[in-house]
Amino acid sequence: MTAFPAPPAAAVQSPPPGPVRRRLPALLTVVGGASVLGVAAVWSTSGVTSGSGTCVFRHLTGLPCPGCGLTRSFVMLAHGDVSAAFGYNLMGPVLFALTAVAVVLAVWVLVTGRDEALSRLQAVVFSKASLVVVAAWFGYGIARMISTGADLGWFPVIT
Repeated sequence: MTAFPAPPAAAVQSPPPGPVRRRLPALLTVVGGASVLGVAAVWSTSGVTSGSGTCVFRHLTGLPCPGCGLTRSFVMLAHGDVSAAFGYNLMGPVLFALTAVAVVLAVWVLVTGRDEALSRLQAVVFSKASLVVVAAWFGYGIARMISTGADLGWFPVIT
């Protein structure tokens, strides 16, 4: 009688993830995104514009980072001041809208149990178009740094 060899380790498949584990990204998206949007909605515009900013990079270098002004932009947008939102960070309204869409899709995934929408969202997030948006955001951030460092005045000064 011949013994059959054990299958190679790569051939052994683990069971598919359970429903909770499959929906964990959606849950984290809802909790994280809704928290960010909720804080922006309850934080007063005067509270966010008074006092010094919270950007560590800005405090250390004196230059704005690509994310400088995002908090203020989100708060302004949540309170309906679109022009001020763009003034604080050009990408703020874009990221705010993407966050809102992600939260809505993630809630839909959790309610309906249909994971395809989250898979599609992940495909968009990791697409070439998203890389272009991220590159534009960093290009914008670098332009702001150059403008501030050389005192060119291309962008509003965010203190």
